[in-house]
Amino acid sequence: MEIRHLRYFLAVADQLSFGKAARLLHISQPPLSKRIADLEAELGTRLFDRSPRRVELTASGMALMPHARLAVTAFDQAVRAATALSPSRAQKLRLALPPETSRYVILDIVNRLSRQRIEISVTEASTAEQCELLDAGEIDVGVVRQPCSARGLRSSALLRQELGILMHCDHPLASLEEVSLVALQPYPLVMFPRASSPGLYDELLRLCKAGGYVPGRVLHGVRMTAALLIAESAVTLTTERILRRRGHGGLRELVWKKLNGEPIHWKTSAVCRSNDHDPLTALAMDVVIDALQSHEQWESEPS
Repeated sequence: MEIRHLRYFLAVADQLSFGKAARLLHISQPPLSKRIADLEAELGTRLFDRSPRRVELTASGMALMPHARLAVTAFDQAVRAATALSPSRAQKLRLALPPETSRYVILDIVNRLSRQRIEISVTEASTAEQCELLDAGEIDVGVVRQPCSARGLRSSALLRQELGILMHCDHPLASLEEVSLVALQPYPLVMFPRASSPGLYDELLRLCKAGGYVPGRVLHGVRMTAALLIAESAVTLTTERILRRRGHGGLRELVWKKLNGEPIHWKTSAVCRSNDHDPLTALAMDVVIDALQSHEQWESEPS
């Protein structure tokens, strides 16, 4: 038995799907199934009940799960302790950022950490993807949109930004100085796909409903947002700074309007694994938060 067998077991146990676990582990499904079978043979007991429609933990699998997680955590901590003083390992950090992060934030983070002689690698990933990467130990620090329900994470203090309404300049509401949520009722809403940040997606729709806007249609798009706003007379929730990216197709024809009444905010935070107490991680989280406040106008959430 090797530690990777326990990693594979935990991936399948968490996902209850060999296919999803294989994608998370970046391996194909047949080798994963073979490793689980090897582990079951060595333990002399089945860990999963498999059927064409579902995978379930057996009683033995449920009993193994907490001990396997402790073993993997202890192994990772031992490796970090053993390599902490190695010059080639001690100053490397892996960071994930949301796709919409500005280049100014990225450059500021990289430059400031480089001056501390930290070698940093940056990955673009959604909130859901970052949670998987953190759980797999493939990144050290992420920046996620809140609310985020992932367990086993430690979060910085919350930052927030006020959201307004983006629409085409010929939209029926484009002449207003401010718009109300109730006035948006006849128009579709463009949203990012829910899978990328389920907590934020549900929270934004909840706040829209509380303000009197229940869109008849929700259109999903990221790169196609501008086209959907124009073609469908739709609206989307976003920050005013999006219009600074006027080099992107269609944005010259769009206008941003402030919401009247009680504003809607979206929230973000830097996160790491809850058992990661490395001073390097804490430093990186502080740098990330400062860069977001300096270059993207994120503000501290009032206490």
